[in-house]
Amino acid sequence: MDLSNIKAVVFDLEGTLLDRKKSRDKFIEEQYERFHDYLVSIQLADFKNKFIELDDDEDHDKPELYKAIIKDFHVDRLTWKDLFHDFEMHFYRYVFPYYDTLYTLEKLTKRDYLTGVIANGKSKIKQYRLHALGIEHVINYMSTSQTVGYRKPHPKIFENILEKLDTKPEETMYVGDDPLNDVAPARAMGMVSVWFKEEDAEIEPLPEEVDFTISTLEELLTILPLEQKGN
Repeated sequence: MDLSNIKAVVFDLEGTLLDRKKSRDKFIEEQYERFHDYLVSIQLADFKNKFIELDDDEDHDKPELYKAIIKDFHVDRLTWKDLFHDFEMHFYRYVFPYYDTLYTLEKLTKRDYLTGVIANGKSKIKQYRLHALGIEHVINYMSTSQTVGYRKPHPKIFENILEKLDTKPEETMYVGDDPLNDVAPARAMGMVSVWFKEEDAEIEPLPEEVDFTISTLEELLTILPLEQKGN
């Protein structure tokens, strides 16, 4: 595939630039410790497994998640609101990049590629995560569902990032870990789709939905031309 016309690389945030597993695991472990006096009858491993089983990686599902934890483990002297409040207070601080996140973005920037992010969720939280990851300076624009009014995989949020970066779909590469929310809609828009495949990926995109598959971000540097031709 000829990629000489690519001007911009757009990324999903959670699970692509941000190591979602490491971030979530660390939060769960420390939340358990913060409430240990109320959870003494529950093993950390059980608390962690239940959280992961119920979690769909979206902030809006956490009240139901914590209600289930309180009910399933028969926790007293503690309410789901206590755990949810703790989540709102602390989760945003648990932000870990992949080892090559900053390196790859800096290399792309030096090659004159524009970079963008599409994220479902609240703009303030997502902006903080860019800051905590240390990558704000190498991201040209971020489209969030709160700002656009549509969530991935809706075409509107993809159209928004294209408008802000002033690129055509065929001039834009999109990188994400979710076949439904990232790979398929990007390909349907006419963008070059790249699947960031996690080791434990349970769902794979259809062959016609994905142009490239990578397991590390820095692989992008071997896929894209060494010299970007400019805008």
